[in-house]
Amino acid sequence: MNKIMKFINTTFLCLIMFMTSPNLVNAQSLSADAPDFPFGEYLTGRHAYANNQYGDAADNYLRALDLDPENVELNKITITVLITAGKIDEAIKIANRLKDIDQESDISTLLLFFEQAKNKNLDQALLMAEELSSTGILNLVKPIFKAWTLADLGRFDEVEQIISSFEEEAAFNFFNYYQSGLLFEFMGNAQKAELYYFKALGQKGLLNLRAAEAYGAIMRAQQKNGQAITVYKEYVEKAPTNEQLKARLFNAENNISEKPFIENVNQGYAEMFYTVAVVLMQDNISQIATNYLQYALYFSPDFPLAHFMQAQIFENDKYFEGAAEHLNEITNNSPLYFQSKLQRAWLFNEMEQPDEALRAFKKLETEYPKSREVLNSIAEFYRTHARYAEAIPAYNKVVDVITEEIERDWMLYYTRGIVFDQEKRWLEAEKDFQKALELRPEQPMVMNYLAYSWVDQGKNYVKAKGMLERAVELRPNDGYIADSLGWALYKMGDDEEAVGVLERAAQLQTQDWAINDHLGDAYWTIGRKNEARFQWRHALSLSPDADKIDGIKTKIKVGFNKK
Repeated sequence: MNKIMKFINTTFLCLIMFMTSPNLVNAQSLSADAPDFPFGEYLTGRHAYANNQYGDAADNYLRALDLDPENVELNKITITVLITAGKIDEAIKIANRLKDIDQESDISTLLLFFEQAKNKNLDQALLMAEELSSTGILNLVKPIFKAWTLADLGRFDEVEQIISSFEEEAAFNFFNYYQSGLLFEFMGNAQKAELYYFKALGQKGLLNLRAAEAYGAIMRAQQKNGQAITVYKEYVEKAPTNEQLKARLFNAENNISEKPFIENVNQGYAEMFYTVAVVLMQDNISQIATNYLQYALYFSPDFPLAHFMQAQIFENDKYFEGAAEHLNEITNNSPLYFQSKLQRAWLFNEMEQPDEALRAFKKLETEYPKSREVLNSIAEFYRTHARYAEAIPAYNKVVDVITEEIERDWMLYYTRGIVFDQEKRWLEAEKDFQKALELRPEQPMVMNYLAYSWVDQGKNYVKAKGMLERAVELRPNDGYIADSLGWALYKMGDDEEAVGVLERAAQLQTQDWAINDHLGDAYWTIGRKNEARFQWRHALSLSPDADKIDGIKTKIKVGFNKK
């Protein structure tokens, strides 16, 4: 079992399973003492939650709870739904209700701690921190809860005692070290903050980009601008798409001042929860990561990184409304603003609002006319919507803004080549595929497309066969590439060898009509006619292209003669 699972709060997992599995939640068991249990609201909320419509789920669970406020299990479930939806204040109200009737849970106790900490009832918060569970993730973060509360009280010596208690070889020490750095920075000890940020970066197993930001920022605060630039450059090279790091590098190089990395305790809590979410997402544990991101946003509503990650999770869950809400929270003073707007445009596309998506892309183009990301997104939009004639000039714009070609540009020429081919402009397509292979020699997808096209056109058989054999060596389990090689062998007259390769392709890729059609043709040619008709019938069942259906049906009836 992955070691990260040792730190997952089992209560969270149980409640999530309890809410999402239809066999585990029984409305009657929830309402044994409530004959007027609000089944309609409950079932509507449960259905919405199961379909990742978290906002609607929260509203319906709250309506159900209004009608049956004494139902303990319904209260507990509603808390968890509210957390997922980001309605922490509403969840805290229910936590207080559970406390009043002496029915607290680990989650409700945690929420009450949040309430006291955020409202600066610090002595009470410190007492409640001791009551928190010491299992799962809470075992990891509980010392940090206490440390931030003590820091807020100004009891710095006790904070240092907690930090010194962390074992040098403990699992997830990058978390402890990073949090320690944040605490020392808040307490005004820049040298120790720098030390612990450095120790966090030295831990293996996680590329802790946020710690790299903090490390550079604390060095700049100590007038070590050159060293900060070196750090930022190192990590930008490791993560070239990280907008936060790129912005900090730009500011350092241009001597632009920045706010302190940590300005208050609430930001400290938010960083802690965000880091937990990052760790969870390393193993794609998105449901629990959502909870921790919502906790982060409760303490620091203006936290672009948390909003952006939450938007990505919600988008993956098909909760587009929630994703859009989080993206819209990212303002133009954040390095993530551009990315949030680009992602918002793609969100319209996923919501099957292509006109809105294209308008959003075009608006971005007017704001960022030389942005390769914007121009490429427009080209990709046209391509994925099969608007190939419009995609070509869009891709041309992307090529025009390239100042220096690099290896990864092979993908641009490959995709433009496909579009040229779809528009029957083969000479231009062929040129793009060959350009892609100049930038990335022996790229299997490019070799496959180019060689298969040559075979389909009845030319360059020997060269195509060599390309495809090499592509199969590089990707032996790719059914599409195996099919291309088998088809090349068939077209070259190596029928028996072709059958073996095409059979392998059909085993690797079972749901492609063209592969089964090719295998049927090869079977027929070598006299295995019953098997040929079986493969053609199977091809028909896999929704072939409309212009191929009649031809396949004719082959089933009368067979065919290989030309």
